[in-house]
Amino acid sequence: MAAITDIGELAAAGQPLRAVVHDSIARAETAWRRLQQDGVYGPYQRFDWVAAYLDAGFAPDAHIAVLTILEHDRPIALIPFEIVSKFGLRVAQIIGMSISNGDAPVFDPQSAHLLTPKALREALATLPADIVNFHCVAPEIGEHVNPLARLGGNPAPDNFYVNALEPGDAPFIEQSLPHKRRTNIRRSQRRLDEGFGPVTLHRAKTPAEVETILEVFLDQRGRRFVQMGVENIFQRPAFRQFFRRLALEGLDQDRPAISLHALYAGETIVATSIGTYGPAHYSQYINSTDYGDASRYSLMGVTLSLLVDQLRANGIKSLDMGLGDFDYKTDWTHRQTVFDIVLPVSALGHGAAPLLRGARAAKRKIKQTPSLWKLARTAQSAMVGLRRTVLGQSGDR
Repeated sequence: MAAITDIGELAAAGQPLRAVVHDSIARAETAWRRLQQDGVYGPYQRFDWVAAYLDAGFAPDAHIAVLTILEHDRPIALIPFEIVSKFGLRVAQIIGMSISNGDAPVFDPQSAHLLTPKALREALATLPADIVNFHCVAPEIGEHVNPLARLGGNPAPDNFYVNALEPGDAPFIEQSLPHKRRTNIRRSQRRLDEGFGPVTLHRAKTPAEVETILEVFLDQRGRRFVQMGVENIFQRPAFRQFFRRLALEGLDQDRPAISLHALYAGETIVATSIGTYGPAHYSQYINSTDYGDASRYSLMGVTLSLLVDQLRANGIKSLDMGLGDFDYKTDWTHRQTVFDIVLPVSALGHGAAPLLRGARAAKRKIKQTPSLWKLARTAQSAMVGLRRTVLGQSGDR
């Protein structure tokens, strides 16, 4: 079913914009795919990503509300929401927010001027929610302003890492990285080649390659998480199903919702990169590196040096490495502040909004203060260790 509401007036024609709320992604699919065809969107708001997220069971109890904004009867923007219950509040958040790297609408860039803060607020007020909660809204989506950013907000707990990829014949590292870092990457590639065999970066093109690369990724990432003292969430059935489905669906696509790249040294996969695409954008979602002898070398540096050059050759104009502050990201991308936006819709929402904003501000304070973040990570590791001990003891009974 769909609820239709007239919202802000068009200045020129005097015709109202309309907001339509669909209760399933299937009902919105036609408009969604039409907007994607020539529109602007973040990688985590494309239809295939959202459909796979829901089918994998990440949000079993969520109520779906896909908000579409129309000029006359023509869709000009779409935002897919799940309505979740938190502390007695109905909170509208973009579907998949918990596993994505930022919120954005899908929209027609020729009509972006109509997506004013007033029009967006009126459209969002039609949702069956007390609060609309956006996380990690970037100021731009590729070369376009993110309409959600015009709503204001507060700095999110994590920073975002993004960079434009200038076209050119010279390798990216020769154009952008300092001499010492370039030398280290070149030396690592040469040593890998000498010690293990020819170094190549290969994207999965067959179902068998998907299975192989995924299993290597899960093994490598799992060992890394043990070292970090955190849970390997990617071993959860939902993630395994999600990655496998999208990787298989994207085998024949130029810019799929999930692509798997593996760095081979001879016959051995020594690093992996799992990424997703926007129209002319690549987002590295997660990666992994070998834990054996090859770990002595700059595996992610070699992987990215080859991957970025492949992306540029294929017409990709920008790259992001997601949320979270890690030193290696600054070789390839620039740190950017992104924003949380909490918009109350009901009277209950107006009362709760300051608490939600305060909680996110406190989380940013912890994450952006090294001493506090170290304490938080220590506590997190202790909890993970305790959980493993309890589960192990339960299994022994």
